[in-house]
Amino acid sequence: MKNLVKYFITLLVSFSADVIAEDNPGKFFQIYMQLGESFDANVANLYDDSAKIHAYRVYPHGLERNMELSGAQWKELVKKLMPIARAKNDKSTFSDINILEVEGGYKIKANRYSERKCYTDTGYYMILKNGDDGNLAIFEEYMETKPLPDC
Repeated sequence: MKNLVKYFITLLVSFSADVIAEDNPGKFFQIYMQLGESFDANVANLYDDSAKIHAYRVYPHGLERNMELSGAQWKELVKKLMPIARAKNDKSTFSDINILEVEGGYKIKANRYSERKCYTDTGYYMILKNGDDGNLAIFEEYMETKPLPDC
């Protein structure tokens, strides 16, 4: 049974572009999570080049830092850092997933738990819209990060 599930996930990911084209944000987010959990750098392909990626970080000494990257910059970063994330088992799990229809697309809000750093990002969200090819893509993502673990 376990092999059948792995086969299904592999099949689902390999045909992800076709599945995502069906304008199904729940299925899109499922693929996003599966790619992330398996440290598959193809997760970068889910982002539109023009996307805005926001990362907010608060340091222990009180310094706050906001970073913003384009989708193209984020894609390159994800592809470079995925092997490092795999080596450190640095993955996120999501809970309390809420999908809202917004003008021109969908907003997915969730609690993002960093397994490596033992904290929950309750402000996490992504905005999905149809790209030029008609497929859903990430056009905006917001996450809160910590430099040091809570565990």
